[in-house]
Amino acid sequence: MKLGTGMDFHNTPLNYGGDEIDEFIPKSIEDVTILQVDEYTPDFTDFEKKLIEVMDAPVGSKPFNEFIMDFYEEGKRILFMVDDKTRPNIHTKILLPLVADRLMSIGVRKEDIGIIISSGSHVPASPKEVEERILGSDLFKIWGTQVLTHDCDSGNTKVGETTRGTPILIDQQVLDSCLLIPLSDSEYHYFAGQAGTVKLFCPGIAGRETIRVNHPRMFDLEKGFNEGCRLGNCDGNPVIEDMVEITTMMKDKIPIFCFDGIVHHGEIVYLQAGDIIECHKSASAPLRELRVVDVDEPADLAFVSVGKLGVNLYQAGKGIHAAWNALRHDRKGWIVLLAPCEDGIGSSAYEEAMHAAKDLEVRDALRFVIETYGSEETFKIGNQKPPDLFRILLDVAEGNIKVISGLDPVELRSIYRMEGCSVQNADEVQHVLRELVSRFLKDNPNPKIYVLGDPGLLINVKNQIHN
Repeated sequence: MKLGTGMDFHNTPLNYGGDEIDEFIPKSIEDVTILQVDEYTPDFTDFEKKLIEVMDAPVGSKPFNEFIMDFYEEGKRILFMVDDKTRPNIHTKILLPLVADRLMSIGVRKEDIGIIISSGSHVPASPKEVEERILGSDLFKIWGTQVLTHDCDSGNTKVGETTRGTPILIDQQVLDSCLLIPLSDSEYHYFAGQAGTVKLFCPGIAGRETIRVNHPRMFDLEKGFNEGCRLGNCDGNPVIEDMVEITTMMKDKIPIFCFDGIVHHGEIVYLQAGDIIECHKSASAPLRELRVVDVDEPADLAFVSVGKLGVNLYQAGKGIHAAWNALRHDRKGWIVLLAPCEDGIGSSAYEEAMHAAKDLEVRDALRFVIETYGSEETFKIGNQKPPDLFRILLDVAEGNIKVISGLDPVELRSIYRMEGCSVQNADEVQHVLRELVSRFLKDNPNPKIYVLGDPGLLINVKNQIHN
């Protein structure tokens, strides 16, 4: 069945990089659903008024002005903590100028304000990337000279251990500050449960040893991941509980006033401020409303776009994970991922482990990568991706994850066990999508199709189909 001119198509827009791609599923297929949450109404209409409200009546903290003046001294640095270049940073661009203006209006000198990029063990951003991916050109002109870079391998000081035995190494630039202002956007996370708030500290400004001991708590040799380490779950999740403990200990060392938002369709629709642990807890309820979609049956074919997270395969894996939750788990379904991956794979650790396991069967590869790359001695960021992929490949057959990108199809198939559908630009994507639908229909004439434009959604399937 060739799809093309003269056919009617469903309106199922997905993002490829910055371009919208639509009309690739023919209307002859009846069971097509765009997975999205119900309409969400924020508890505010005036964002700046809401910001003033949460500053003046924060959770678990004194009001902002009073808090700042209790700890600020002229010549001492107040440090904003912001996300790195792998995150959209919509909230950063909105919050930073408003909060900075408030600081200066109550007597904080501009030269006493710094910004540290909480990059964990990711590759630090270049000045150009700080301008283009984090601050934007206008803010970069004002604050670019006051941006600090975190290096997980240098300049970190041990300040203690968690009850689980995780050594806590923190960037000395953070420790030298008189007050910290994390600018967070809470999201669901595929193994930490919930991103934002405490993750700005671990892995954000933590030393490699801290990350290397904390993150392997996610692994299970048979299942891939610990049962508690899943999208949206913080209860009984040893990774996020360790991060909360690290951040709680940091609160005792340095005053912290957190701003936390939830971004939905490019806008901040939820905002809280004050104590960082209380902000972490407070985000749970709105995230459930904004990020969980309940369905009765799994998809036969799931399309997923990761938007701006599609800069590399490492980040785009969040889309594969989200689609896997929505798909049937009997190795008969397909996932189609749209992600340009202009920065390539995005993680040398991910590449190394996948290359090392390339000749092993999936279940053997799962155990191998955890034993070899997932211990406290060997772990580094990127090593969590192979176990996540291999556990997905237990349910989705090799080659049944289709990746539309600029990546090499041969490498995708031989190393990452996905089918690569190479395109030179966004103009070619619709044609490739139509070809994939045509191929799937040959053996599956009446499929259930889900279209997922937000990789941050958790799809709860009531009646999952297993092997």
